[in-house]
Amino acid sequence: MPRKINLHVSTNNNVNGVLNVKVSPWRIHLGPGDVVEWQLDPTGPAQNDILWFRVEQIDQAHPWPFNPPTPPDARYTALAANGGIVTSTPRNNDNPKDSVISYALTIAFNDDNGNPRTMYIDPDMIID
Repeated sequence: MPRKINLHVSTNNNVNGVLNVKVSPWRIHLGPGDVVEWQLDPTGPAQNDILWFRVEQIDQAHPWPFNPPTPPDARYTALAANGGIVTSTPRNNDNPKDSVISYALTIAFNDDNGNPRTMYIDPDMIID
């Protein structure tokens, strides 16, 4: 069963110009063979305004914890219009136990004025 990471971005606060971002869970623990599924979350204080998102590898001290492909391979990009889900391959054993693997999410959305914007977020994966 995949480990799920839900993504939600809301940009529709015209009064204060607030951008609400939710990545849940922020850190995910991985065991051998675990699969991670990044998906758009339709629940939240407002509609999910993500147009597309991309999972990227930023940790250069540890290898990517899944079998190839390594981000930014096209298979790690999801369009909201196509369901907005990215699924990893099973976790490999290349990283030692208790490793913290930093990855990034680049998220595209339209701001309150309809202008395209991108945002960069860097949660963690923990190898158990």
